[in-house]
Amino acid sequence: YSVPLDLVEHISLVHPIVTFGIDSGSNLNLDVTAHGRSLRAQRSTRDNGTEPEVNSGVIDESCATKVTPACLQALYRISNTPATQSSNRIGVPGLIQQWAQKADLNAFLERYRPDMDPNTTFSLETLTGGEDPQGPDKAGSEANLDIQYTVGLATGVPTTFISAGCALCDGAHGFLDVVEFISNQTNPPQVISMSYGFTEEEISPDLAKRICDAYMALTARGVSLIFGSGDAGVSGAIPGNETTCTSFVPTFPGGCPYITSVGGTQGISPEVATNFSSGGFSNVFSQPSFQQPFVSAYLESTGVEDTYAGRFNASGRGFPDVSTQANHIQIVVGGNFTEIWGTSASGPIFASMIALPPLGYLNPFLYANPQIFNDITSGNNPGCNTEGFNATKGWDPITGLGTPNFEALLLAAGIA
Repeated sequence: YSVPLDLVEHISLVHPIVTFGIDSGSNLNLDVTAHGRSLRAQRSTRDNGTEPEVNSGVIDESCATKVTPACLQALYRISNTPATQSSNRIGVPGLIQQWAQKADLNAFLERYRPDMDPNTTFSLETLTGGEDPQGPDKAGSEANLDIQYTVGLATGVPTTFISAGCALCDGAHGFLDVVEFISNQTNPPQVISMSYGFTEEEISPDLAKRICDAYMALTARGVSLIFGSGDAGVSGAIPGNETTCTSFVPTFPGGCPYITSVGGTQGISPEVATNFSSGGFSNVFSQPSFQQPFVSAYLESTGVEDTYAGRFNASGRGFPDVSTQANHIQIVVGGNFTEIWGTSASGPIFASMIALPPLGYLNPFLYANPQIFNDITSGNNPGCNTEGFNATKGWDPITGLGTPNFEALLLAAGIA
């Protein structure tokens, strides 16, 4: 292939040149069947039909092993008062034939949000042949998780499921399709929650920068972009990489400074980092100025540059930025009440809080207001035959700034 010389200066990259189809059983997706790691979903053995009271302000002890919307409302002080701004809207992209089910959402709301109309639903937008067929055999655990924890937490905020087609295409192409589709909208959703990704090793730096630039353009229009950080600690998301990698493997788009990366926690007393929460430092994107004091403090206090010399890029963009619960998450799939884990839960949980007061590009605001977070100081994210990074006082590359206090967030934003 060749490009005419008079066009070269106008082209940033050509993608894809050759693409080998990837079936839906091995997609470049951090969470669904990501590189051999499926979300753990099974019938909950703890389900006795009773749930913590919605918005009671009391953290029920059952929340340590069974996380529901009521648990999250109490833990992070999220109000169940419906949003009042008519412009609020959440967009939830769905890739690799993950389909969100309205019947499952209704069952979820009836059980876990009895204060809401159980018939509350979501709207649908499609691109590149996307669809959203309904029925128990069509239910996608990822799509249902994303929809149930946006509709079910962002009370009164309209949610749109954005279904991208292409059962046989490369994951990066799907990302480009989605961001271009949203960018072309006159009034895009104020918050995008996306639970997909891959590693920086699986995407060219030029393409990663092209996608990140598109995210930058969306944030300039007031859109908040929320992504889970990944579920393989410091080893990225490549099957078998946990014991074979010699350098830590950052995930994408976690390294893009224009998205907010959300890591995972578990437990309530205390809340600690999950050992699968991906985090680290980008090899593609440099460290933004708003993050530098926090990263410097972490590196100086822990000495990890010496401990893991040559294993990570200390001058790269650090991630995640924040974290929320990511284990023992209760959902409904195909009519069954099940339990699931992964930072694909953390993303929509945090996105739901941000959608209640639309805030636009988040990261400078978050780092300027570390007091709005509950600092997580216990846990680590092993991989590459190491113990990975430790959660410590202040920002760290496993839980970020910590878990959010919604009331404090509103106060810092001048909304409370």
